[in-house]
Amino acid sequence: MSGTVPDDGDLDFLVALAADPRVGATLGGVRTRGEVVQWLAEERAHWERHGFGYWVWCDRVTGEGVARGGVRIRQVEGEDVTELGWAVVAERWGQGLATELAQASVDAAARLGIPRVVAFTMPTNVGSRRVMEKLGMTYERTFVHGQWGPHILYSLEVDAARGHGR
Repeated sequence: MSGTVPDDGDLDFLVALAADPRVGATLGGVRTRGEVVQWLAEERAHWERHGFGYWVWCDRVTGEGVARGGVRIRQVEGEDVTELGWAVVAERWGQGLATELAQASVDAAARLGIPRVVAFTMPTNVGSRRVMEKLGMTYERTFVHGQWGPHILYSLEVDAARGHGR
């Protein structure tokens, strides 16, 4: 997989990803095209503000989009945190792509000098919890994530994670 900064050329892929009910079940629901357009604008603004953010990840052989994710600043209970996030097309689940993307994101955080990252998901998202644990992340707490309800939060000291799992 290789990652690129999302742009308008990725819109159809991102809309299809966000509209898939299997993916939506892991992210608190499906998103409309309009919501994805808004997210894409916000993501570009995040890149401009911070110099990093989510990427669109493509299959190295076919060039097709397979995931979106990376490192970005989020608010969790009123605190700015650096989050690792990912979403993989459902047809590619179970192939290790989320773990590969998440590890590449940890490595990017290390290169950026970010000392600590978090990841969070709904308690029912067993696949993402497994990725967090493979990275060596530690369960920290459960919190209510806005309209999406209870989420579990894991954290990782980035220096300790450099190259973990490789």
